[in-house]
Amino acid sequence: MRKLSALEIAEGALLADIAVVFQLLTLYLPIGGEFFRVLIFIVFAVLVLRRGLYVGIMGMCVAVFISAIVSGPQFVPALLLEGMGGLFLGFTMKRRFPHLLLLLIGITSGAFALYIVVFLTTFLFGLPFNKLIVGLHNAYDGAIGVVGVLAGSVGLGRWWQHSLLPFVAPLVNFGFTYWWALYYVALWILLCPFVTVIYATTNTLVRRLGYEVRPFPNSNVNKRLRRFSRSLLRESARRKREKV
Repeated sequence: MRKLSALEIAEGALLADIAVVFQLLTLYLPIGGEFFRVLIFIVFAVLVLRRGLYVGIMGMCVAVFISAIVSGPQFVPALLLEGMGGLFLGFTMKRRFPHLLLLLIGITSGAFALYIVVFLTTFLFGLPFNKLIVGLHNAYDGAIGVVGVLAGSVGLGRWWQHSLLPFVAPLVNFGFTYWWALYYVALWILLCPFVTVIYATTNTLVRRLGYEVRPFPNSNVNKRLRRFSRSLLRESARRKREKV
């Protein structure tokens, strides 16, 4: 355990206080509070980029302690997960990890941490585990509805209904039998867009602040996204012409 300099202590404490303020805003603002949840990730990522992982961990411990006193211990797990996510982003961006590896590790570890928190909370508060199964069913029904609408909007509704959905449904029913594993898979899938957006936002803002990190998405990804969008539009136009 090394000694922290006065500047490291000051910056760590200041950014820890800012993280707590952002958490209070997420709790008490009626509209737009979730935006400040993203900023908590950025605060700890910046702290790691500026002063290293050790100072970042100390700052997160201070933020968790202050949060437990100010807002109550029930909100500590959320701040702890966000702080750990920010530390992870700061460390991996500082080491210039490849984007795909960073996202894969972040999504997998984040889903595992959230999985443990959900089960521990359910166990400690004596809640029935069948509520988790009901939540899985609701998430599946919602996802099927969204995919159906998206497929119909690009002219793939019939293919989705008659080709892909009959293949997916038996697999999902099998998954509900082993719901404890399916729950982790569901968390992993749900975290994919969330972690990607968090990473893209954090990456953009820290680059604006002058830190040299890999830009995300890079030019190759942008080119692939444009090609993918054009191929979807061409496929949709072709299917519409076939219907006419």
